[in-house]
Amino acid sequence: MAPFQRRFRWKGSDVSAIPESHRDLIDGPLIASLSTVGPDGSPQVTAIWFVAEGHTVHVSVIATRQKFKNVVAHPRATLFVVDPKNPFRTLEIRGTVTVRKDPDLELFAKVFRHYGQDPATAPAIHEGRVVISLTPTHVVSQG
Repeated sequence: MAPFQRRFRWKGSDVSAIPESHRDLIDGPLIASLSTVGPDGSPQVTAIWFVAEGHTVHVSVIATRQKFKNVVAHPRATLFVVDPKNPFRTLEIRGTVTVRKDPDLELFAKVFRHYGQDPATAPAIHEGRVVISLTPTHVVSQG
């Protein structure tokens, strides 16, 4: 497939499914961009670590961060991942968001282990952690 050729999904296909051809982009420890809608309606984009379970993507954040406030006010977001070996191979996951507390830091620990880090010694804030879960409503894969 040419680098700029877009993969289209035909009528009747599941546009919310993550294709196997791009599954490695959410299964591996890659950096993603999370886009949310800010208070003034403009997009806010943040580089994040994440873990995927099935087709759902989970992010551990601090409840005082703007991205968390954004998804509480507007419960939708987009996750965008670029293949580090081929920048024309990408995965865009648009979807609805749910949020929950992570008092025992279960997801926090899972994310840090996924990226090869020890959660106990992670130089990240542990208090006030919440989980943002993104369930796909539309997926676009390229490359």
